[in-house]
Amino acid sequence: MYPIIFNYKIITIGGYGIMLGIAFYTAFLLLERELKLRNIDGELAYKILLTIIPTAIIGAKLFHIFENFSAFLNNPFDMIFSGSGLTVYGGYIVAILSAAIVIRLSKANILEVFDAAAPPMALGYAVGRLGCHVSGDGCYGIVTDSFMGCVYANGIVPTSYPVIPTPLIESFLSFIFIFILLQVRKREFSAGFVFFLYLILNGCARFAIEFIRINDAVVLGMTQAQMIAILFVLAGAVGLFFVNRRFRTA
Repeated sequence: MYPIIFNYKIITIGGYGIMLGIAFYTAFLLLERELKLRNIDGELAYKILLTIIPTAIIGAKLFHIFENFSAFLNNPFDMIFSGSGLTVYGGYIVAILSAAIVIRLSKANILEVFDAAAPPMALGYAVGRLGCHVSGDGCYGIVTDSFMGCVYANGIVPTSYPVIPTPLIESFLSFIFIFILLQVRKREFSAGFVFFLYLILNGCARFAIEFIRINDAVVLGMTQAQMIAILFVLAGAVGLFFVNRRFRTA
């Protein structure tokens, strides 16, 4: 594990930060390519990137604070300004909303751009989860004595016993989703189909992964991530219903 790559006085560069930067950049490159393939101005990718970098981080931090509110009350300053403590779904939701505003202001079709953004979103998620593994940030699975066990001895949140490396599993699934989405987008579907399909794929995967994660249950035996995952699946299912109906009646 490499939680800290470089540290000099007040300058600290962590493994997660580097992987997060790679995640944003590779997702941007793929988004630019996908937009051009759809005859949409690739310049829009720059506008979206500059918007979602700060909003995704803010959203991830806010959701982490909400998820750990008692710890926040005990030490709010450290939690707010700590480089760790980011909830992926919080970043996703806020980034999607802010990107929609940018797309709207650019007078582009939101669903068409979101379709183009679905594979890059999966790519960013996959690389970002690799960052969780590299830094050992604590989003581990349950203890295991199977061949999958991984010890994060020098991670940000160290373990002295083998746990299931759930970040690697999520990353692997996301790379599979990229392949699926890139194949689906070659077919003729109504605008929004690829994006809503990704919401379902991501939601189902995260809901299942939470059963082997060490997150605490909050409502009805489900974790906060599972509740959001259900909302992703429902939003994706409703979205597919309406875009398919529009496609059939067009």
